[in-house]
Amino acid sequence: VPLTVGITVVSFIVGTVVALPIALARIAKVPGVSQLALSWIEFFRTTPPLMHIVWGYYAMPVVVGIKLDAFTVVAGALACSTSAQMAEIFRGGITAVPRGQWDASQVLGLSPLQRLWWIVLPQTLRLVLAPSCNTLVSLLKQSSLAAVIAMPEIMNRGWILASETFRPIEVLTLVAFIYFVLTWPLVLLSAALERRSSLAFRND
Repeated sequence: VPLTVGITVVSFIVGTVVALPIALARIAKVPGVSQLALSWIEFFRTTPPLMHIVWGYYAMPVVVGIKLDAFTVVAGALACSTSAQMAEIFRGGITAVPRGQWDASQVLGLSPLQRLWWIVLPQTLRLVLAPSCNTLVSLLKQSSLAAVIAMPEIMNRGWILASETFRPIEVLTLVAFIYFVLTWPLVLLSAALERRSSLAFRND
């Protein structure tokens, strides 16, 4: 469980940090940069994380001569997929802020970076919290893909225990229950954040 949670947390933090500049590059529509950001998003949204993990662990040492440990490969692969999803979430949140907010902050003499940091992003945060939590739930479940390269996370330990005891039904049912216990609080948190966000905007 600690390894599963560790993979999830690291992947989510790295993916979210990378996602914001990608989203801003998409919105800015700078020739070349915008297309590069879109290519990143579309590639990692349309290809399975399992492929990224297997390629990074088995193919990358052969192709480019770089061998990374299993944790780095899994966390990096899932972070890339997360960055693509979070970039679209950020982009949707930023573009949902009324244009009048940008214009008003410009009248106040704020620089583009100040407008983004002090005016737009705080309003965006209310919009992206709930979908971000949903992304975290999906990421926690995707961490089970680490089992294919024998990382000792929940799914891998379940497979091994099932093969040793010859009781796959009981063991895999327990594995499913563990994932449920881990993800259900996040599902409830996501629903609460969504209700709070909707209420805040109605009050605005």
